[in-house]
Amino acid sequence: MSKQKFGSAGVTAREIDLTGPTTQEPVGIPAGIIGTALNGPAFVPVTVGNLSDWTAKFGETDGKKFGPLAVREWLRNAQAVTYLRVLGTGDGKKRTDSGDVTGAGFTVGEKQPNPDAIDDNDYANLGGPLGRTYFLGCFMSESAGSKVFSEAGIQSSTSAIPIIRGVLMAPSGVIIRMSSSMPGSGLSSGPPSSTLIATEANAEGTHVGHVTLSQNGAAKEEFVLLLNGHKGTSADHPNVLTASFDVTSNNYFSDVLNTDPYKLQLKGHYLYANWDVHPTLAVVTGSGVINTASGSSPQGGFEPAAFLISSSLGRNVGGANVPNYENFRDRFGHAVSPWFISQKLGGKSVELFKLHALDDGAGISTQFKVSIENINKSSDPLNKYGTFDVVLREYSDRDLDKKILPNERFAGVTLDPASDRYIAKVIGDTKAYYDFDRELSSQKLVVEGNYPNRSNYVRVEVHPDIENGFVDPVALPMGFRGVDHLVTSGSSPLALLGTSQVASILSQVTNTSASFLKKSVTPPIPFRSKITTGEEWSVKEQVEKGFYWGVQFEQPETLLKKNGSIVQNVSLKSFAKYFPKFVVGEANFVTGSNAGQATTAELGVVDADLFCNNAFTLENIQVVTGSSGNADPDKWLKAVYVRSGAPTAGGYLSTQIGATDSDKTRPFKVDDLVDNKRFAKFSTIMQGGFNGVNIFDENEAEITNLAVVADMTSGYGRGLNEGPSVSSYLKAIDIMKNTVNVDIQLLAIPGIREPLVSNTAINATEERFDALYIMDIEQQDEDGENIRTDAGLPSVTNTLNTFKDRSLDSSFAAAYFPDVLYRDPIGVNLQVPPSVVVLGALALNDAVGHPWFAPAGFTRGALPQDALEARVKLNQVELDNLYDNSINPLLAYPGAPRSGTNPTSGLVVWGQKTLQLAASALDRVNVRRLLIEIRRQVREIANTIIFEPNREATLARFSAAVTPRLQRIQALAGLERFKVVIDSSTTTQDDILNNTLRGKIFVQPTKSIEFVSLDFVVTNNIQE
Repeated sequence: MSKQKFGSAGVTAREIDLTGPTTQEPVGIPAGIIGTALNGPAFVPVTVGNLSDWTAKFGETDGKKFGPLAVREWLRNAQAVTYLRVLGTGDGKKRTDSGDVTGAGFTVGEKQPNPDAIDDNDYANLGGPLGRTYFLGCFMSESAGSKVFSEAGIQSSTSAIPIIRGVLMAPSGVIIRMSSSMPGSGLSSGPPSSTLIATEANAEGTHVGHVTLSQNGAAKEEFVLLLNGHKGTSADHPNVLTASFDVTSNNYFSDVLNTDPYKLQLKGHYLYANWDVHPTLAVVTGSGVINTASGSSPQGGFEPAAFLISSSLGRNVGGANVPNYENFRDRFGHAVSPWFISQKLGGKSVELFKLHALDDGAGISTQFKVSIENINKSSDPLNKYGTFDVVLREYSDRDLDKKILPNERFAGVTLDPASDRYIAKVIGDTKAYYDFDRELSSQKLVVEGNYPNRSNYVRVEVHPDIENGFVDPVALPMGFRGVDHLVTSGSSPLALLGTSQVASILSQVTNTSASFLKKSVTPPIPFRSKITTGEEWSVKEQVEKGFYWGVQFEQPETLLKKNGSIVQNVSLKSFAKYFPKFVVGEANFVTGSNAGQATTAELGVVDADLFCNNAFTLENIQVVTGSSGNADPDKWLKAVYVRSGAPTAGGYLSTQIGATDSDKTRPFKVDDLVDNKRFAKFSTIMQGGFNGVNIFDENEAEITNLAVVADMTSGYGRGLNEGPSVSSYLKAIDIMKNTVNVDIQLLAIPGIREPLVSNTAINATEERFDALYIMDIEQQDEDGENIRTDAGLPSVTNTLNTFKDRSLDSSFAAAYFPDVLYRDPIGVNLQVPPSVVVLGALALNDAVGHPWFAPAGFTRGALPQDALEARVKLNQVELDNLYDNSINPLLAYPGAPRSGTNPTSGLVVWGQKTLQLAASALDRVNVRRLLIEIRRQVREIANTIIFEPNREATLARFSAAVTPRLQRIQALAGLERFKVVIDSSTTTQDDILNNTLRGKIFVQPTKSIEFVSLDFVVTNNIQE
């Protein structure tokens, strides 16, 4: 028996409530489940009481993930579950000195794990270099009447400017180039040679390609990409791609290029992000850039107006002024809004608050948008704090068809910390997270913040100056800082034009220094310019108070009818997308939250407010005033957002907004809110959110068992013994092992069978001493190989032999076999590991019986109708062999009884052995759960006598409290007999001196019937 160690006296527990309002509080001791999910916080155990609350927090099922299905089965008959979502943690250690996380995320262009081709990309020619990141762009100029670039401060003349339209990533062995048919270009429009091997030398630099601007009088804006090194395996996966920059075209490039990261190698490329520029706002042209004197003006409707640029440095290398565009080696993270800012106070705006998504991971930033409305200036001379509403809306809704998320309107909030409507009190500011950025021995769950989260989606971070009273109380949210933007401009980040392949293009370029592409930037984030319907400045134009200023989520219909469209600008998702900014000591891929950062020749405009004038403020609206001197509420037909009214470091000046006495125009100000607050509202986006995984490999992206196996297999994939996928599960188990923060009765990690993980889980439940691990075992086929897909059929013999070789011995774990064909709620049938349905059987057992009953058989082990059939139909010999070796079978009995209240499929759990090798009462699940339950109840009583005098009266009181509990269990068929000894015979004088109370509880469990032996005697006469 191991010696028990005592620390400081007492009981430590902390409640972490991340569920928000629930319809049902958790009841009973939860099952603990570790798995993946579509949404939710990562590595923070969350307890809920019903399936609807769980779904609200973690999302629906998707036909692939086992954890959500296990939750569904458990909650059929239980009312409490604790779920821990896993995402990518890399090696689970703190960041390196350079800022990245070892093993986390991905590096663009690295060789992908592939069971059939470990060393090379099957779809590329052998011998090619590793892939890299490219920026796809074109020269553009504002359409007639448009100010999309000039107001953004990036076009000051009629000359075209280089606009980045997409971020492309290439796999190993593939180099992406552009085709050009321009005279003297030195480039061919033909496909890459099937035997051409891409080399490091031509992987870098800039490639200029031609754009077919028109054909037969119709606009085309087409370009051609050559996937050098890609085999072009079929018509569906060509190595020559023709696409258009015109968002209205049928072959717009985001529809033609590959947007599925899992097909990176198959397709030879991946479009990670793209930005739309509607032709009503700007068109592709080489005007002022292409040298028309050289005979290279648009001929036959085309000119070299497209480009493809890589970093100015080598692959996966960064510097002080050059981002490493291939480095995505980051752990999971969450989406964040820009800082919401005040009106000008003392000549500049100040930061007030920002919102953080409660859910970790990718995709959350495009689930909802944030609107600020109903802004009220205070009229109370004794309390200058105003109020406003914060509203979370569905990302894809329209201003004229708003869809506010349930319970996500926070009305009448204030920046007054003393008020009951203080924004942090109303929305919540609690941040619960696992702190990975400590030494391993010091990592732990951390809860920060002063107020519980009342939103189901966000928490608020209030600027410290607000908390400390350093900001004028009249401050109100009037806008937001510029969104994070890509660092691609300036003299340093991108490669110069002039590689050997395209050197002759220089003769066609007006700027012979070849540095014009150094001004390449992404388009400005679109803002609504007017809140009217109909054609602008026409007699049919009308004010629409339902429109919000700020980010415009719809594509413009025409230049003069920018608000008439119901088509969503899907490329806004690229503004919201994750790009790395974790590197220390080097330039980052994106930058933001950096008001006042100086513009430099090396990096161009870095300040996110000034970059494309992406900061927004209501004070940039040019309004018409009335007789009162305030904005006229009847003249919003003429109100215009002037984007260029804001470009001053550290604040906003409106010198470029028309402010004249004759026209009665001026910038909007806070005083105008009194009569015009219905017009003063705006929306913005959330940005970021990352899963911390390799997005190009489905198993690694989903953190499946195959990814865990790959991590543990030498020479496979990353070739690590403990890689990022296995580290995620080991860290999750470590968190669930902590009895201080997590109280569970069962532990399951559905679908994860790798021995290292399951062995760690067994050790965790043994260390907890109050939970049973429901284990999924490795499955082997007839050749003795691990089953990789649903197509493989397990061999009972090989699976059993592999399991026996592990020599497991624990009464705190139980194993089950085989998998079950299961109907997912979305209508997909998939093979699920046994732990999914066994959890349901255990919940049924506890609902109709008690934990000390055997969770097996027709009464308490029946599986639901969604469990369609066992993957392997076991014969009697296999059934006996499995049970003899402590594997509990799942099998179907034809004509098995079905309950009307709990319809079953005919599948049942047909065994209840633990993994204990020695034959004793503890080799049965019901007995282990009985002892866990007794221990839990006795511990609960023991907690009430901590710090009481250690004397006989206390011992007697303890004994008297324990006895009724055991009598109840005995009456409910859990115990045959018991004896409680807590007196001076168990607590010696030495124990008293050491502040210790000792006792003994003897129990004789009630055994279940598992074997029935009957002799049928045929006789001529039956004697009474």
